[in-house]
Amino acid sequence: MNLPIILMNAAQEAQKTGLWASFVGFLSSILESLNGLTGAVPAPFGGYGLAIILFTLLMRLVLLPLDLKSRKANQKMQEIQPQISELQKKYKNDPEKLNKKTMELYQKYQINPLGGCLPMLLQMPLFFALFAALRSISDNPAIASIPAPFLWIKNIWFADSPLVNSMGESISLFGQGYNGLFLLALLAGASSYYQMKLTQPKDAGNQQMKGFSIIMPLMSVWFCLSYTASFAIYWVTSNLFQIAQQFIFKKYLAPVTEEGEQK
Repeated sequence: MNLPIILMNAAQEAQKTGLWASFVGFLSSILESLNGLTGAVPAPFGGYGLAIILFTLLMRLVLLPLDLKSRKANQKMQEIQPQISELQKKYKNDPEKLNKKTMELYQKYQINPLGGCLPMLLQMPLFFALFAALRSISDNPAIASIPAPFLWIKNIWFADSPLVNSMGESISLFGQGYNGLFLLALLAGASSYYQMKLTQPKDAGNQQMKGFSIIMPLMSVWFCLSYTASFAIYWVTSNLFQIAQQFIFKKYLAPVTEEGEQK
């Protein structure tokens, strides 16, 4: 499965349908408006790069209620996990009884087993729409023909890579006019890994979850190397926002035990 190609195709298809195209156009207009403000900031600190950061922070704030709902649902699931484990041991030879007792446990603690997943699924349309919006901007000849520098990147409409130049042409490693340094891809992988470690329970023994916490950061690196720096900027900013959010959540919203320590 080639995720960048799938996303690119989804972005192209998104622009062919009326309501979805309007939503993508709406996000594009927000980005363009923000760029109108950040364009006044001297290069290479402003322009579209800074606009994407501001846009990402705005979107994360809009999604904050869903994030908090998802985190609280997952927290409740973790709190009753020992009881679920006991039920699994007790009724390991009776799946029907196990399902019944598990549902009774969910009802007792007023837990929706899908409560932690649904908010995340609702964010996926925005993810694809943002990808489509960035693609629609980068595909605009009037915009793409003018390099958009940001920090060490010479043109954010191409990958942060020393293997391509600022016009997206393949070159030898650190050849003339190289576009980037691979830093965004490394930041994406590191921030994805750290974010998953923060959200993973300390006593988690699930080998699948541990494998997932390795695979996803590697996919982040690969994806950010395969697509433009503009999307990598969004990815890294979103990860950093969620890491800060997790620290705040644990400090102020995590339940307190009888010993006075936060879980």
